[in-house]
Amino acid sequence: MKQKKSSKSVFSKKKKNVFKEKAVIHIDLGCGENKRPGCIGVDFRDAQGVDLVQNLSLFPWKAIPDNAADVIYSSHLLEHINPDSANPQLAGLIDLLLAKSLVTKTEIEASVGEYRFLGGFIRFMDEVWRITKPGGQFISTLPFAGSPGYWQDLTHVNPLSHVSFAYLDPLAKVEGTNQYYGLYQIYACLPWKIVRLFYDQNGFIEVCLEKRRIDPSYRVSSDNGMTRK
Repeated sequence: MKQKKSSKSVFSKKKKNVFKEKAVIHIDLGCGENKRPGCIGVDFRDAQGVDLVQNLSLFPWKAIPDNAADVIYSSHLLEHINPDSANPQLAGLIDLLLAKSLVTKTEIEASVGEYRFLGGFIRFMDEVWRITKPGGQFISTLPFAGSPGYWQDLTHVNPLSHVSFAYLDPLAKVEGTNQYYGLYQIYACLPWKIVRLFYDQNGFIEVCLEKRRIDPSYRVSSDNGMTRK
């Protein structure tokens, strides 16, 4: 489900303890009105079946605790996540407004969220990592970059291929070889393991990622893709 700008990032009033009600937690990100059975549905709209209203383009997702989910699903969501870094001019303006006490930090957090981050899609994946339990999985379906399914939708902004996920896995190997891609250290984001990845260049990608524990050898970036003040 496409993400639109919204200031909403709170629990549905009727379901405040949704993460405490189940021993095993499955989350469907961007579920819309077609939530996967047995999942906690998260979407920017307060639609039928949505348990938690959260704009997934506002970081962090304060309504979702750390290490909350055993499995997280998304279907046709990742291609809608803006990959751009935060706007430095907006960051400068917000700093000025805060310095002049024209707005409060609380107001900025509620309406804008983090306003400094390097790479919006990387920041999104870091947030998925945060809310996934160690060893938990993120399973996603999305159109292959440049496929007819990718180009047909006017709101697709984030083209991803099978190689794109090698940037998230410090030990990802080139398909059919024992050679490491060596792409992870370019951004050194929070680490994932590619468990399964199927793709059709004219169709779709189906990927299963597992949350890795941070190992010193991965040299994870100190700001994990974020630069806060």
